[in-house]
Amino acid sequence: MAMKPIETLDNQDHRVRVAKIRRERMTERLLRATMECYAEHILTGPPSVDEVIARADVSRATFYKYFVSVDEAIERRAGDLVDEMIESLKHLVVDQKRPIMLFTISLQLFLMRSVLDRTWAAFVAHSDMLRTDGALFDGITQHLAEASAQGEVHFMDAVAARTLAIGAMRETIRSNARSTEVRREFVDNIMSIILISLGVQREEARALVGEATIFIRGAAPDRLSWWRDPWLQWREHA
Repeated sequence: MAMKPIETLDNQDHRVRVAKIRRERMTERLLRATMECYAEHILTGPPSVDEVIARADVSRATFYKYFVSVDEAIERRAGDLVDEMIESLKHLVVDQKRPIMLFTISLQLFLMRSVLDRTWAAFVAHSDMLRTDGALFDGITQHLAEASAQGEVHFMDAVAARTLAIGAMRETIRSNARSTEVRREFVDNIMSIILISLGVQREEARALVGEATIFIRGAAPDRLSWWRDPWLQWREHA
């Protein structure tokens, strides 16, 4: 059996690499257009395919070559955003060990970003970001289990506890996506209520939220590329 010339194999590899780069660029172009259009539809729901392809300057056939629907594109972008947040949390809490503080910082960072970026909040709220096989779900479950083992939280049912925490976070993110206000007290109160519902005393809950917020505001500027302090924005508009 004759061997193909090395030059031919190299040319084939080059074409495969070029095709892959083109697919990645077009995928990102469509996702960026979807997100930009969604930013204009936060209060009314997802944009149409026609709006997305007009923004991306591509044909309808090109869009459907990459996605079966706008909802699929939204879910894909939302997944990317949640993955980015998981990496952000890893960088942010590298020097944190206390389980209840890890739990509080994790939820508080998501809530603070939903104040900072309404488009991000809309995408994340729309997605299945808290599926049971997801990294965020696993992290919250682990933090609660460790905090319970150390007597920092008290609840009768672990599944009910994490369901309450996750549901409250998701609903708050959805609410923030639809609000034009910078909602510091609302976010802090939600986080305190979550902790109180898990058996943390009222004053301790408020102290934990305050400590988590101070930690995030101090560490995030050096560790998170996307960070802009939403509480400074709140102060400017107060």
